[in-house]
Amino acid sequence: MNERHEQEKKQFMKLLGQEDVDELDKRFQVLESFLKSENHETCREIATRLEQDGVSLGPGFIAETMELLCRFGFAHKLKFDDGPPRYEHRHLGTHHDHMVCTKCGTIIEFRDETLERQQVDLAAAYGFHMLQHKMEIYGICGDCLKERSMVVPLSRTKQGEFLVIKGFEGGKKAQMRLTSMGLRVGDIIEVISTQAGGQLVIALDDNRFVIGRGLAMKVRVEHVPHHPQAAFPAPRELEAFQDSGETIALSRMKEGQEGVIARVAGETRLRRRILEMGINRGATVYVEKYAPLKDPIELIVKGYHVSMRVEEAAHIQVEGVRTVTKK
Repeated sequence: MNERHEQEKKQFMKLLGQEDVDELDKRFQVLESFLKSENHETCREIATRLEQDGVSLGPGFIAETMELLCRFGFAHKLKFDDGPPRYEHRHLGTHHDHMVCTKCGTIIEFRDETLERQQVDLAAAYGFHMLQHKMEIYGICGDCLKERSMVVPLSRTKQGEFLVIKGFEGGKKAQMRLTSMGLRVGDIIEVISTQAGGQLVIALDDNRFVIGRGLAMKVRVEHVPHHPQAAFPAPRELEAFQDSGETIALSRMKEGQEGVIARVAGETRLRRRILEMGINRGATVYVEKYAPLKDPIELIVKGYHVSMRVEEAAHIQVEGVRTVTKK
């Protein structure tokens, strides 16, 4: 047992002894078993290891003891997706985040100093004092991806995945049913939930569809490697729009002007379409040119050329507008 664990054992006995916690010796056995593993443990896994060591304790007692470990700072309680509670060691002065594979259940710990600084900068840019945070990234691990074909039936996908429809199988009746729902080859869909019996709820734009397992088997899809939503704005861009004064509608900007998006309004469907184009708060937008009849507007956002109707641009408020020269 390493030196840190020995120190934690001594602190455990001291702190819980001062609080007159009952059955302290048995609770100490739970702590010892918990410290034997660096994994993310469930109460059942801890109980199994105790039994292997010849110790039999009730599940309620183990769960109660683990809650005490969390209360006194020896453990963190984690709840990944809809799985059982898991516990990990809480090493003082350190922090990490998690990636969770929704297929095999593998949990990967990671720490990225750049990401940590960006979170602090982002909170500060909004005038927010961050006390604590956690990040949980759900997806499919590298090993599971290696075992998976590029194009799979929709029925084999997981909740939270973004997918592009590659084709339909089955007879004309099934294909007509799918197309009548509004699904087309090339559409990007999101798996909202997978239900008992094989039913899936998927989303396309602002529409939700319930698809049975049989029909879902006939939809061939491919995983979208990047989340379609735009990335977080950079701290520098946030600072730019916060320091500027009045806002104007993007539709009022002139050719050769640049500004920072302050707000995106409009009804839900329109607003979502605008955000998916990468036009979100904090992003820098440059008006490249107007069409001969002043509609649409040609923009440059995050290095991409975007065409937008003036009517849509009227729903976007921009700050820090200035004239620049683009080479």
